[in-house]
Amino acid sequence: MRTSNKSDFKVPNQLASDSSNFGVLKKIDPKLIKNISTNQLNPKPLLICSGGTSSRCAADNLWTLDLRENYQQIIFNKTDNYVDIGAGVKMGSLLNELSKYGRSFPTGLSGQTGSGYLLTGGISPISRNKGLAIDRITKMTGIWGTGEKINISKPNELSTFEERLIWRGLLGAAPFLGIITNIQLQTDKMKPLFITEAIINSDQLAEGIYQAESWPNNASFNWIWKERIKVYIVIEIERIKEVERAKEIIEKLPFSKQCKTVIKNGLKDKPDFALSSNISHQSIKFHNEVIGLLGGNWNKNSDKLINSLNRLMAHRPSPECYLASQQLGGATTFINKSASSFMHRNAIWKPWISGAWIAGDIKGRSKSLHWMEEVWKTLECVCPGIHLAQMHPHLPWHEKELKLAFLDWLPGLQNLKSKYDPQGLLPPL
Repeated sequence: MRTSNKSDFKVPNQLASDSSNFGVLKKIDPKLIKNISTNQLNPKPLLICSGGTSSRCAADNLWTLDLRENYQQIIFNKTDNYVDIGAGVKMGSLLNELSKYGRSFPTGLSGQTGSGYLLTGGISPISRNKGLAIDRITKMTGIWGTGEKINISKPNELSTFEERLIWRGLLGAAPFLGIITNIQLQTDKMKPLFITEAIINSDQLAEGIYQAESWPNNASFNWIWKERIKVYIVIEIERIKEVERAKEIIEKLPFSKQCKTVIKNGLKDKPDFALSSNISHQSIKFHNEVIGLLGGNWNKNSDKLINSLNRLMAHRPSPECYLASQQLGGATTFINKSASSFMHRNAIWKPWISGAWIAGDIKGRSKSLHWMEEVWKTLECVCPGIHLAQMHPHLPWHEKELKLAFLDWLPGLQNLKSKYDPQGLLPPL
C-alpha cells in the first residue's frame, strides 16, 4: 500500500512536493476503509490532495490520500443544470467541461485548485454576483473519519436537526471531519466578463479599494503586491448597457489611463492573476505558506493601512513574499452564517499573505513566517477573521486561526469532530 514519496507524487505546491511523506494512497477501497474503521491507519493525520496547491496536501512522515487520479468524473445533467464531479477534478477542468454546455461555476482566481477550494468556502471574482462555492453545493458523498459512508443532500423542510448540523459542518469545514469523494454543484449560464488589469502605485491602490466598496455586485476589485502592484478588475456583463457601465467604473479610477481591458466569454478564458518578480530566479526553488484573512470595508482607513503596509512590503524577506486580496460582499452576504461553517458572511475583503523562502533555508523560513505575522497584525484591525482555505496544524498560530475562522461555531464543530472523527484521522480541531 505504501508508495514512493518522490517519483510518484508531484504537486504544484513545492513545499508539499518536497516532503518526505510516509506514503501515498490513491483510492478509498475496502482495505483502506477497514484500516480507518479499526484505527489501524498510522501515522495520523491523513492528508488529502485534490489539486495539490496547499502546503498541507503532503508532509514529512504522514500519509497522503491523492484523489487526482481516480476521482476525475464530470457528469453534467442538462435537465436540471447540475454537475456531479469527483473530488480530484481541478477547477479549470470543470470550467472547460461546463463551457461545452454554455454553463459556468464561480471558481477562483486559479484553475489549479481542486475540491478543497469548494469545501473550504470558495471565493471567486464573481462571488459578489453568484455567492460562494459552498452555497452551490447540493450533494456530497464520501466517508467520515470513522470510515462510515457520507451520503448527504442539501437540507430541506423534512431534514432533521442532526442532518442540518452535519451539512453546516461539511460546508466550510469538511477537511476536518471526513473525506469527500464526489460533489454535486448547481451551475450558472456562462456570461461574458469585462476584465481590466493595470500596474499601479500604492496611493492608487488605496483609492481603488475605497471606490470598489461602493461598486455594484457584478464588479470585483482584486490585487496582488510584490515589488509592483497589479490590479485585476472583473465585471460580469450581459447587455450592452452593462458594458458602458463597466467603462464608467474604470474611468473613475485614478489609474484609468494605465488600464488594459479585454472582454472574455467567461471565467474559463480569464487572463492569469499573477505578478512575476522583477528579479529572475527561475533556477531557485521556493517554499511558501499562506494565511487568508477576512474583514469588512476599509473605508477611509485604506490610506492609513496602505501606508503601513508600504514599509512591510519594502522589507519583504524574499522577493517571492507577497500580499494579495479578493473582494467579497453582495451575494456572499445574503445567506445566514448559521447555514455553513463560513462564519464571516459580512466580509468584504479577503487579503492573503504569502510568505516564501528558499527551500532548506531555516533562517529564511523563520524570517518569512515572522514577516507574515507582522502583515497580519497590521491588517487585523480591519480583517479580524480567517478564511481557513489552507490548514496549519504544524504552525504556532493554528489554534488562533481556528478560533478566528469559526468563532462561536467552533464548539459545535468540535462536537461533530468527536462523533465523526473521534480517532483524529484528519487534521485537528
